[in-house]
Amino acid sequence: MGWQLADTVFDSDPAAPPTPVTVPELAPENDHPLPRAKATRSRVSGWTARTLSAKPLRKLPPVARLASLYLAAHGTSGLLTPVPADLPAACRPALPSLLEKGFLAELSGDRYRLDPRVGHLAGVRVPAPDDGAAARKPSATGAAGTRKFQFDADAWAAWKDSAGPALRQHVESVENCAVCRLRPFAIAEAFSGPSRPQNVSESTPVLYEEWKETHPDRGPRAAAFTVDFRARHGHGPSYKQLGKGMGWNVSRELRGFIVRRLVQDAWLMGTGTVPWTLRPGPAAQEQGITLPGARGAQSASLSPS
Repeated sequence: MGWQLADTVFDSDPAAPPTPVTVPELAPENDHPLPRAKATRSRVSGWTARTLSAKPLRKLPPVARLASLYLAAHGTSGLLTPVPADLPAACRPALPSLLEKGFLAELSGDRYRLDPRVGHLAGVRVPAPDDGAAARKPSATGAAGTRKFQFDADAWAAWKDSAGPALRQHVESVENCAVCRLRPFAIAEAFSGPSRPQNVSESTPVLYEEWKETHPDRGPRAAAFTVDFRARHGHGPSYKQLGKGMGWNVSRELRGFIVRRLVQDAWLMGTGTVPWTLRPGPAAQEQGITLPGARGAQSASLSPS
């Protein structure tokens, strides 16, 4: 791809300012050879941030952290996997340090296995015994070959251990909510599972235009609902909880489109892809619809690191 890497990528201080990487073929004026939608880019960015913030990688040099991304993307905690052939040569001497720090559970010759503590970051999924049959049949979601989220209590505990204090506190507020009483499976899937694609069919914008004509006060009402919801639950509503509370009898696709438009129009805001973080946006705040106390700055710091 012609990536132009400065030497500082491999030997700079982890606390130093980021080093730019030039990728000529991905320049805006060129046709992108790797087209990706915004949702996909967001998922990749989130996975990268979670991987680099894993406890075993803290204080390691950039060359080891880059190696961890390669190994996590191509490996698993269940099987020995060949070291990626395109792993930069400068990264290979750092592999023993990943084993020493506990990012790897095993390093044997040119094969490796991720430590179970970081197994939730693995890019390769080990199929369950019945996955072959499941992949050939339409799943519960109706998509052929779609595999359901596999809940693992240890992996979920490791994910929470790798989260920053603000994110961990937010997760626990959802887990301990006496009103929602959500199953651990559902919470783990929402926070650590693969993001669901935000597909929008051609008819959805048309349906939205028709729907909004009958809901002229949708913005202020939705923002006020999040304030009341947080007062009772201690966390924001999910898209589904917001739609149900507002009485929006619409499809899931249209509901998601509605919420994203409310965020775009600044009536609502959330914390990136972190679930249960909906709250009043700037437009609502200008009308006096705000959360009690200065909670906005705290919520804005929710990240895995």
